[in-house]
Amino acid sequence: MMIQSLKLRDFRNYQELEINPHPGVNILFGQNGSGKTNLLEAIHYCALGRSHRTSQDKEVVSKGADFAAVGVQLQKSSTRMDIQVKLTPNDGKKKSVFVDRKRANRLSDLMGHVQCVIFSPEDLMLVKEGPSIRRRYLDMMLSQLSTAYFTALQQYQKALDQRNALLREAKKGARLDAAMMDAFEEAMAAQCAVVIPLRRRMVSHTAFIAGEKYASISGREYEEFRMEYECCVPEGEDIAAYAASELKSGRQEDVFRGSTSFGIHREDILLTLKGREMKVFASQGQIRTAALSMKLAQLEVFRGETGEAPILLLDDVMSELDMTRRTRLLEEISGVQTFITCTDESDLEGCRERRSYQVYMDAAGFGHVTEASAGSAVPTTEEMLDDLDL
Repeated sequence: MMIQSLKLRDFRNYQELEINPHPGVNILFGQNGSGKTNLLEAIHYCALGRSHRTSQDKEVVSKGADFAAVGVQLQKSSTRMDIQVKLTPNDGKKKSVFVDRKRANRLSDLMGHVQCVIFSPEDLMLVKEGPSIRRRYLDMMLSQLSTAYFTALQQYQKALDQRNALLREAKKGARLDAAMMDAFEEAMAAQCAVVIPLRRRMVSHTAFIAGEKYASISGREYEEFRMEYECCVPEGEDIAAYAASELKSGRQEDVFRGSTSFGIHREDILLTLKGREMKVFASQGQIRTAALSMKLAQLEVFRGETGEAPILLLDDVMSELDMTRRTRLLEEISGVQTFITCTDESDLEGCRERRSYQVYMDAAGFGHVTEASAGSAVPTTEEMLDDLDL
């Protein structure tokens, strides 16, 4: 999988931009705040229809603009594909997705066309942060591989929000509508039956690869790194029936809390090293190695499931890694189209197949990208993304 063209219009600090990336490593260097991460964010939108930095689409629309648009021209095996996302947060239809210039009916239609793995400084805290960041890691991976998973997650969240709304009203003294609670809980339980088997399989598969990556990067095979899915439903139980029962039996406690205490939205991945929980005792070096191993495992899972390497986005992580881990990372990304942001181009001295871009802002605050070193030639086509007016 390779991006041949990336195009932005009124996205963050870019009025209009088009670049034709290198098939290997693309280095985006410049001062902090110049707009490097915005380029990775644009690619992320084309893969998942959302930002990895904010849940508010309006934040990415340039000041004074009515909409923002991003698009990629993608080469997959022997086929070429155009993906475009238009964001109009002030209109009723806040987001529009186009696949090969045809409007998609649902956001789920976008999933799987552009697959990316993003590694940012925040991901170095996969070990130390709460369960939500590890669930997000799992959800982003599975959503790009399974439309059914993405749809089930959306439907589950909708039913969860509705159940929580009833709980909050009941906490204030309103009568709890049992029939409505039954309906929302049945909807949640049905989606649990879709999500949980996929999570179980994915964590098991990823854990094996991540363990191998950890041993390779650290050089310490005796430091066994493990990932274990902490599921809300015990193994062997009928998932839908068990979930519905737990939700119903927990209603009174949930009214007191004003929120739902059981479900896939509270699950976690337990990370251990030599049998001990990492967030309790692990050193900073061990934490960085574990987080990097999990991301590299994600890359290998995508490659194994689809037969193609995903796009790799590395957001200012080189400065967080020592020379050994940096070298190991560069070895791992061979043959993968990669976009790396950094403030100092010298962080990537060991990288051969690459193209460098300097990112900077003008006096008016608009972002610009200038090719600093070309690298090898990149195949282009006559039909580039020539219409982001949509």
